[in-house]
Amino acid sequence: MSSGGRVVFVSSIFRDLVAVSPQFPKPGETISGSDFFMGFGGKGANQCVMAARLGADTTIVGKVGDDEHGEAYRKNLVDQGVDTKYLGTEAGISTGIATIFVESNTGENMIVIVPGANGKLSPKDVTKAEDEIAKSKVVVSILEIGLDAVEMAFKLGRKYGVTTVLNAAPARASLPKELLENIDILIVNETEAEILSGLPATNPEEVKVSAAKLQKAGCKNIIITLGAEGALVVEGGKEPIKVNCPKLEGPVVDTTGAGDAFVGSLSFFLSSFSDMSLAEVVRRSCAVASLTVLKKGTQASYPGRGEVEHLL
Repeated sequence: MSSGGRVVFVSSIFRDLVAVSPQFPKPGETISGSDFFMGFGGKGANQCVMAARLGADTTIVGKVGDDEHGEAYRKNLVDQGVDTKYLGTEAGISTGIATIFVESNTGENMIVIVPGANGKLSPKDVTKAEDEIAKSKVVVSILEIGLDAVEMAFKLGRKYGVTTVLNAAPARASLPKELLENIDILIVNETEAEILSGLPATNPEEVKVSAAKLQKAGCKNIIITLGAEGALVVEGGKEPIKVNCPKLEGPVVDTTGAGDAFVGSLSFFLSSFSDMSLAEVVRRSCAVASLTVLKKGTQASYPGRGEVEHLL
């Protein structure tokens, strides 16, 4: 078993408001739900918490609003063992909110986000954490914050030889060449791969072609997540490797946050096992993420270190 290395997450932070119903409402329809709860989310913060639970030494760079949601979130991160010294509070604006609808019959979800304070995270805020990035093994970011903050995070990562990981979600039709060239590992799902590459990615062959185009744009290593089917690893000039998810030991309850659990787990393994192949890192990360769909909630569904000792 390995203790984790240091990982910096330049992150989005959202308070989750979750409504559960047997099926999604149709446009204009009102239906009765079966459950409501609040949780802690935001792709970047979810990934950070997952890495911390596995044992990584995590630092978050982000923004919350000066409201009760921001106070609650800060406490949650501290309770999870995350270093919050670079978590700022923005006056006069709300903490980011994610309204999540979960279909209990399938475990699928739909999400509407209101960025709030996330939109105020600036390159200057990221630069304040330069010393922390310099000491880290991995720096991770997402696209729920301003692109200029992401670019600064990866410029600093490249400056200090730190592995840079971008989960390009939510997807954008294009990303600056300078950013792409500063990414060591790009993580996208099939839909995001389509949007970024401009090519269809609806079957295994199309996914490979889409990944090849993204490599030509400047990304050396690409991981395309395939939901329950696992992930495709495209590493440098090597032949793509398909990694399968393990068989689930129970019914799917809620898929919300499973992709973030994968990214957070991957950052832990990258920071902790320097000699592990990328395909093996992905295999173990898929195994951890698969456990999260068996429980409801986002961070509430993430396993602790003791639950996955066989993978560590």
